[in-house]
Amino acid sequence: MKNTKESEITSHPKSYYFFNLGCPKNLVDAEVTAAGLEAHGWIEASDPGEAGLLVITTCAFISIAEEESVNEILRVAALKKDEQILAVLGCLVSREAGKLEKLIPEVDIFLPVNKMESLHEAAGRYSGEGSSSGYGAGSKVITSAGRRLFTPSHLAYLKIAEGCSNHCSYCMIPSIRGELESRDPVPVISEARALATAGVKELVVIAQDTTAYGMDFGKKGGLYKLLEEISGSQGPEWIRLMYMHPAHIDAVKISRLAAEGVIIPYLDLPIQHASDKVLARMKRGYDKKHLEKVIGILRSNDPGMVLRTTVMTGFPGETEEDFQELIDFLERYRFDHVGVFTYSPETGTKASSLAPALPEKTARARADEVSALQMDISYERLSLREGRKLKILVDEILQEEQVPLPGVWGTGRFYGQAHEIDGVTYLSGRRVEPGSFAEAIVTEAEAYDLFASIK
Repeated sequence: MKNTKESEITSHPKSYYFFNLGCPKNLVDAEVTAAGLEAHGWIEASDPGEAGLLVITTCAFISIAEEESVNEILRVAALKKDEQILAVLGCLVSREAGKLEKLIPEVDIFLPVNKMESLHEAAGRYSGEGSSSGYGAGSKVITSAGRRLFTPSHLAYLKIAEGCSNHCSYCMIPSIRGELESRDPVPVISEARALATAGVKELVVIAQDTTAYGMDFGKKGGLYKLLEEISGSQGPEWIRLMYMHPAHIDAVKISRLAAEGVIIPYLDLPIQHASDKVLARMKRGYDKKHLEKVIGILRSNDPGMVLRTTVMTGFPGETEEDFQELIDFLERYRFDHVGVFTYSPETGTKASSLAPALPEKTARARADEVSALQMDISYERLSLREGRKLKILVDEILQEEQVPLPGVWGTGRFYGQAHEIDGVTYLSGRRVEPGSFAEAIVTEAEAYDLFASIK
């Protein structure tokens, strides 16, 4: 945001500004919504004080995310001027329909997930403006993809399905976003190619459960055929897979796609736990033996495969023995990246009625132990890259105050680092423009980041 005095700001009635919270799936929803606004004559403001329409996209997956969303709404509402419209969209509205209007009357428009794309209609009615067509000057909308990218122009997310039919006992997603609904492959492929044509070098394929793509219309394994189509001659250089459910993954096919260069050798495989008892109570649909088989296939076929996972501590009934089983599993399989969070009892989920509940202090202590272990493992895994030449996708040139060491001028990522989720590679040596690929020699590894020099 630019530094502008409040007295100098004058809002433009048909301009908008987004505050985006939550996961990449949520971000794609925001991008489609913004494209709809621009298709009806709205333009993006560079500062919220200049916007006629303020938009907050919310998350409500767990209580802490819900609290963050409410706090952001209250913060923006306090800054809102009389002539501005404030719209709140997404998961929190879907989860708390009817309650938010009473809680935060400063909000003018509430739209749940399945109504977000109609924001231009609601904003037009509220403001009394017409619905002129055409894109605003300087728009980053990719017309054939129907998106206004909020990511760097060389990276984009591709959402291939909505909703989830797994019904894990702790999860709110099916009640917020509904059952699995895979997108038709033709528009998905068209969108991917439009993004690549517009300069996207890395396409991150996402869904609530990416591996379930096509299962709702009887095409088990439909993901793999889709990836081959996307990766054709007009596809992006990097295709990254996120949210691969262990119960549905075909490790042999994924290994083949990585070996053939269809996807980069990076997989996000959220295991959640390694104790059979806990996994059964979570209703994850697999056991530890299955996880061992999947990981074994992935690692044996490609020792360079980078694996990310997510685990949960403090699930109801998790004993010290269960937790130690998780620790032993992480020590044995040595994931490159591990995200850890504590169990959050969500009203309406089956897990919220399970007993015995664990003290929050115990769950947090266990999460801290996982984090400490993973810091050592991550450092070990990244240290193996020292002295090696890696292909780096350059993301940004740093401002002077952002530079961690003399000589560093920017950041990028090798294939094993996902945007805004994993660490980065700090770059020195020859300068390269963001959005470009470059070969770099790794000079040093830290627990989560690399340092590399471009010759």
